[in-house]
Parts: sequence; structure tokens; C-alpha cells
Amino acid sequence: MGIHSDEVGAPQLSLELAYRFATDDTPRMKQVLDETIIILSPSHNPDGTQMVADWNQKTLGTTYEGGPLPFLYHTYVGHDNNRDWYMFTQKESRITVEKIWNAWHPQISYDLHQMDVDSARMFVPPYINPVDPNIDPILRREIDALGSQMAAQLAVQGKDGVVTHAMYDLWTPARSYVDYHGGVRILTEAAGARLASPITLGFSQLADGIGYDAKQVSWNFPRPWRGGTWRLRHILDYEHAAVDALLDHAANNRRSWLTNFWRVNKSALQPIERETGKRKPYAIVLPAAQADPAAAFEMLRALQIGDVEIHRARAPFTAGGTKYPAGSHVILMAQPASAFAKTLTEIQHYPDVRTSPDAAPQDAYDGTAYTMPLLMGVSASRVARPFKADLELVGAPISAGHGALIDGAASTAYAFAHDSAGMKALIRLARDQVRVGWAPRSFESSGHPFPAGTIVVPVTQQPGARAQIVDVARTLPVTVRALTGEIPATTFVRLPRIGLYKSYAPSLDEGWTRWILEQWALPYSTLQNRDIKSGSLRSRFDAIVLPDQSPGEIMNGFVKGQVPPEYVGGVGEDGVAALRRFVEDGGTLVALQSASMFAVQRFDLPVQNVVARLSSREFYAPGSILRTEVDTTHPLGFGSPAEGIAWFDQSPAFRLTGQARAVVRYPSQQSPLLSGWLIGGKQLSGAAAVAEVPLGAGRVILFGFRPQYRAQTWATFGLFFNSLFYSTIDPQ
Repeated sequence: MGIHSDEVGAPQLSLELAYRFATDDTPRMKQVLDETIIILSPSHNPDGTQMVADWNQKTLGTTYEGGPLPFLYHTYVGHDNNRDWYMFTQKESRITVEKIWNAWHPQISYDLHQMDVDSARMFVPPYINPVDPNIDPILRREIDALGSQMAAQLAVQGKDGVVTHAMYDLWTPARSYVDYHGGVRILTEAAGARLASPITLGFSQLADGIGYDAKQVSWNFPRPWRGGTWRLRHILDYEHAAVDALLDHAANNRRSWLTNFWRVNKSALQPIERETGKRKPYAIVLPAAQADPAAAFEMLRALQIGDVEIHRARAPFTAGGTKYPAGSHVILMAQPASAFAKTLTEIQHYPDVRTSPDAAPQDAYDGTAYTMPLLMGVSASRVARPFKADLELVGAPISAGHGALIDGAASTAYAFAHDSAGMKALIRLARDQVRVGWAPRSFESSGHPFPAGTIVVPVTQQPGARAQIVDVARTLPVTVRALTGEIPATTFVRLPRIGLYKSYAPSLDEGWTRWILEQWALPYSTLQNRDIKSGSLRSRFDAIVLPDQSPGEIMNGFVKGQVPPEYVGGVGEDGVAALRRFVEDGGTLVALQSASMFAVQRFDLPVQNVVARLSSREFYAPGSILRTEVDTTHPLGFGSPAEGIAWFDQSPAFRLTGQARAVVRYPSQQSPLLSGWLIGGKQLSGAAAVAEVPLGAGRVILFGFRPQYRAQTWATFGLFFNSLFYSTIDPQ
């Protein structure tokens, strides 16, 4: 109850429910308590619940009552805190998974939310298409049956404006966990108010949405709400009626729920998919040798938190005609969590959903792709047939372990890979003021080849550097090799002085960026509007990051009357001038996704967005994984494979002129789609996804996508971190 802290009804209802469970002595309640185990979580984000309550109290009785919040109510991820159900980056996610779902294995998980004020009064399942085919058919039918029973009981109690088969799909595990673990997730969405204050709406003010119109009677919306005053009490009453209907169904059908839970988990062990009749993979194998070992272990960590059993090979083995070394990890699909493992490691084929062949595509509710090996740059193979291997179960928590130091007697420098662990090592060494850099060209030492971008640490004039290198190899999965003879050509970098823009019109991407910088121990300073407008930015910062946010919000922020005066406005013309001066004086401005168009427009850069004016019939790419081509000779591309990925969510793509240089492009010879849904992919042919644009003595780095998207896209983290260190390059 209360995942999103600005949806205030359910946490208040939790108090009423707890009181009723404790005091109601009726035969109905006795049956509910006898036949069910109820775990009540009053707030998934109690810090945010308190923040919203405090804000409501502060603005109560003012013109700002019930208005927008000028902060993220979850410190890092805001409204995305229920988009973390497969990466488990946040503590709240891990606690819910490890202490509730994995400990109790609920047959029903009921998730109470609120939606727009002008919508239906409540959404109740069944969900709209598409549905992830990895969700067992029994669970889909149980969702339909339970949701329909809840909608019927709401109608019996005279609750108008209840819609089913609308708005919300059942596609991604980012929002759903128990559906892949033998239970069902029931979502209801009640119409919101002004936080806890009432709102009055006329019937004509009600809106339409996917699958319904709040003003029209339809088969899935038989009794529209006629308008009037809508209060917090109404939200609680609708939710209370929905909870009662759910508990009655669970209590009356206890044996069926438990038996079907057993059936679904038993089916998960079988080699044939119940949905398609096709054979499942026998196993998923992650070879021991990975291009990015830290990312591979992060993927295994997330799967293990998700109740997936993981084995490690004690000896070499052959599977599917491929030889794998000892230390390779194996996920056997004959296990209860196989649906979770399967959906997260396979390619998503999101269907082209339209109401008619000539209609525009139906908007996807959220991301359409979540293929972890692609997102994280991890090699994973699906093995169709059984094989023999000497396997041991890996206990939790799985660890990436340590690296290796391949030393030499006459070492002049040390070198290691420019991967995730290498970047963490670079940050650590730079924080400790060790001189460190990147090899701009490939080289060889003692017969071992090193690619361009290799991280090099000279030690001949740094007497303490070797001890720090030893510590890096001891604590990170990085192989450090000693170099002898002449030190290779090296472009030295230092710890960048980073400013991260934070708007009062809160950006989820700003929170995710803060979280990643802190997790990687890369210091930064928060820049608010007044900090940017004050100028003198170049003397304080090497790189300034504009997280994903619309150009209008960056420029103007909240307008007068929306929020108290201290939160009004954006960077304004003074901020634009200060940012431009920062770049012209030698600074690096890093703009992510929509913020890139702020820089293009305000600095008049020689860049066009090639998909800006296309309709959704011509071009549509909602949250998909696309193929890219990376210039690995450019410092931003160091450590990346030549063929990379981008998380593309209706993102800009660039046509460059003048001195602008593409670092990452979309392919011109093949479809860019790797996983998800893409209409009109040819529109991206050859377009730039990441570009460097010189401006004065500095540069603007334009990311057309979010390289640190929801802390999931490890495959593109390096591009982002490189852009920050690139701001410090010392050519000497």
C-alpha cells in the first residue's frame, strides 16, 4: 500500500484495515482471518510518505494546496520505485522481495495505486494486451477471475466509474514480480485528488484513455461517474470495497488458490511451455570469460535476489555443441523461478497493437524490452537440450570476487581493461590522486596485446601507486598486468569536478544519475537554478550534466502560482548564458536524452533531431533496445564494443553538420531493433545517437538516449563515465 508516496489514499486505508482486522468479530471477518494469511505493508517508501505529508501540511490553506511537489519523494528514483522489480537496485525493493515475496511466496499480491484525477474512478483488472507469454495461463485466468469479482462487488456497492480491460497491461517484470513466481499481482488505480484535498470535476471534464472513455458507457465501463466532488474519503471507500472483495475471494477459494500455486510451480519444472507447447531451454549459460565481469556478476546478483537458483561449473563441460570452461554459471530451467529467468534473458517481441490496421499504435504503458544480457553487455547462451556438467549451487549473495595481479620484476606501469570494474578502479585511483590515463592507441607489452582505451598507471615516479594497484586487484574483478620497458602513449585524466543540474520540477533521471554517481563513488555537486545563474561555472566544474528533462522544464521550471515563489522558474536566459560561457571557456556540458535538445536549441548547435516531427504511424519506439555502432577510437567509446546498444524511448536522434562528430550511430545497413517494439526504424538509418559538438574552447556531449537508464543499462554506463573524465583530459 502506498508505493508512490503522492498517492496518499492506501497508506491511510492501511490504518483502518489493521483496526478492522484486530476488532471486527463478525463471521465474515473470522472466515477471512481463518482462511488467509495477510501481510500488510502500509508504505513501500515511508520516508517519502512523511515528505508528502509534511508538504501537504505546509501548503494546506494556500493557493498551492495539493499542487505539484518540488522534490522527488523517493530520494533517488521518485515515481520509478515500482520499476525496480528485476534489477533490485533500491533498498526498498530488496526488502520487499527478500522479506515478503521470497519469504512468504504469496498467491496474491495486491498493489493499490492512484491515477489522474480526470480518469475513471477506479481501474480493476483484467488488464489490456499485451501480456507477457512467460506468465502462466493459470495465473492470467486467476487475475481475470479475481479482478472481475472485485469489479462486480464494487458495482454491487454502487461504486460508479469502475473500468476493466483498459489502460494497464501485463507485460514487464519491471512492474510485476509475483506473476513470475507462482502468484498474481492485482493492481487497482483509484482516481486521485489534490493529495488529501478534494477536487470538483464536471462530467464534461472527464477524459478518455486506452480502451475506454470516462464519459461513455461501454462493455468494460458500464456505469460512468457523473462528476461532482471527489474526496480522499471516496478513494478510501473504493479501495476498501476492493480489498474486501479480494479478501472474500481469497478466503472462499483458499484451496483453489493454494492448489493452483502448486500447479504453476510444478509446471515451471517441466520442459514444455504450457502457453505455446514449445520446448523450453534446458539451461541458460553465462560463460566464465566475460567482456565485462562486473556487469555479469551484477546480472547474476539480480537474478539470485529474484529467487533464481544459479549453479557454477566445477570443471569444463560441453553444452549445445559449445565448450565452456570451469567457473561458467548455469541457470537450469527446471526450477520454480524459470519464468523470471527466461523472460529476463530472452528477446522481447512486443506486438504491434492497434485498434485497426490504419490506426495509430496503441501507446505502450511502459518499456517494451528488458533483455538483461543486452542491457548489461553480458554473454548468455540458451541451451536447448540436456547436458552433463559438474555443477555446484551458488549460495547467496553471489560475489564477483577479486581480480588478479600479473606482476613483473621491472614494471614501469600497470594496465587493465576499460570495463565496469576498470572504471571503478580508475575512479578509486583518481580519488587517491594517482596519475592514471587511457592509452589512445592499441599497444603490446611482453607479447600481450592491449586495445585502445586500456587504463594505464605509471609507477616509476609514483612510489605508492603499486600498493594501490594491489588493493584494486584484491577487491575488484579486474586483471592488472605489469608493463615493462617504455610506457605506452597515455592520455592522462584526473577526477572530474562534476555539477549535476537539479530542477525544482523534479526529474526522475536526475535521481537515477545521483544514485549511480554515488554507487560508483564519483563525487559531484548539485546545481540548482541559482547556482547556474550565478556564473563562474568553469572555475568550479569540468563537466556539468543535464539529466533527461524537457527543454521547456529546464528553461522555465514551474510557473508562478503552481508552487511557492522559491520554487518557481528554471535556468532562464541568465542560466543559458552562464552555461554557454562555461562551455566556451573549456567546460564539457553533458546532456542526456531530451535535455540534449535544450542544448541544441539554446546554443544553436549544428544538429537536427531527425524524428522530431514524425507521427507515431511513421516512427514509434517506446522503451526498446536498439543496435548501435560505436567509434571505439574516440575517448567516449573506449571500453565499448564496436556494436553496442541504446535504450531508446521516443528519444532524439541526430543529423550532424559542421564540426559535430558522431561517436555512436544507428546502423544504416540493418534494422536497429534488438528487443522490444520499433515502427519506422529506417528513419534512424545512420543517425547519430551520441555526438560531440565543439563550442568555443569546450564541447557539448549530446546523448540521444539515457546511458544510465534506471541503473539497468550497464552496457552504456562506460559512455557516460567516459564523458565525465573526458572533460579532464591532459594532453601532456
